[in-house]
Amino acid sequence: MPGLAHVDVLGTDRVTLDRLSAQGWAVTSARGLEVLHFAPAVAALEHPSLAKGVSFQRRLDDLGITEGPARDDWDRMLVTTEGTHRRALRRPFAVLLAGPQVKRLTADLRAIIEGVLDDIPDPADIDLMADIAWKVPARVYCHLVAAPLDQAPLVAQLSDRTLAPILTGDHARRQDSIDAFATTRDFVREHLGRRRREGLGEDFASIMIRQQIEGLQTEDELICEGIALLQASVDNTVHQLGLVLGVLLSDPARWRSVVAEPASIPAAIEEAMRLAPRFNTVFRQASAPTELNGHALAAGDWVFVSTLAANRDPERFPDPHGFRPDRRMTRALQFGGGPYSCLGQTLARIELQEAISAIAARFPALRMTGDLACHVTNAVTEVTRLRASHGL
Repeated sequence: MPGLAHVDVLGTDRVTLDRLSAQGWAVTSARGLEVLHFAPAVAALEHPSLAKGVSFQRRLDDLGITEGPARDDWDRMLVTTEGTHRRALRRPFAVLLAGPQVKRLTADLRAIIEGVLDDIPDPADIDLMADIAWKVPARVYCHLVAAPLDQAPLVAQLSDRTLAPILTGDHARRQDSIDAFATTRDFVREHLGRRRREGLGEDFASIMIRQQIEGLQTEDELICEGIALLQASVDNTVHQLGLVLGVLLSDPARWRSVVAEPASIPAAIEEAMRLAPRFNTVFRQASAPTELNGHALAAGDWVFVSTLAANRDPERFPDPHGFRPDRRMTRALQFGGGPYSCLGQTLARIELQEAISAIAARFPALRMTGDLACHVTNAVTEVTRLRASHGL
């Protein structure tokens, strides 16, 4: 592609990303086109000829999950599909995760989070990941589908064991991902059967079953929807909550600000996600010859959006590395766009907002003890250590 610099590998080093971004909106690498600026990143995520489903199939291929029952199930799920099949699979999720319906859960979510905070053994030494981040989304999932709360630890474990190896490319955990997927399938099937036997209510599992009864999806699609809901509900929200807490607590003035002005919390979370997104790269494949920002793409070419670079594009964000929650609210690139926009983003945002609000109210003098530790890959960031203390 004329005019674009070439790199062997685009990593996550901040200095390198800033240098390359200053030279142009994109670079090429051995794997494809690497988008670095915000506007073309949005264009890529919304482009009708840049497909997403094949990107998750590539993750599975890269990990070596290429055949067998797990791959057969993955290939039937929303995350790997395209076209009319994808649109059909999105419809039930759109009903479940519609904004007004999710917002009605706010009071329930706050009660769940308060219960998690009640269980913290020692406010003077809080493991923010183990004591809070890993518990909240799993308990929320159990509430959504009317599963017993004591199953929340299993839910969190299954989500992490299945998704983390795929998203981080951890080949040592390949078989564990396959095994956890099978256990998840059994868990979902048993829970849906129990909901049928006990009688349907207004929970998500009951709504999903009614959709199947009404012919909106097959029994197999119902199981896949349940698996996808479990996986998507936990792992990514866990780490994004940890990253948001890390950004807010890394500067005591930021934490004092959200404690003093609870109304500022949604904007502070958006700014924290801009600076520290869970997904470092979002990628697509050209399904036909097309162009992006004036540059030609052949069918099969890959386009990688670096959220780490695009979220700090100085053309879009003055003082790009500064924490400025007073910025005009903008979209979070990691939630995608167009026909591939994340259906669960409203729920994720409400969970984050209620969690930060509850923590700030309960622990106004919270401070980090030690540094935030993360496992950073080209695809995602995992928070591995985040401890804090509450005291005067």
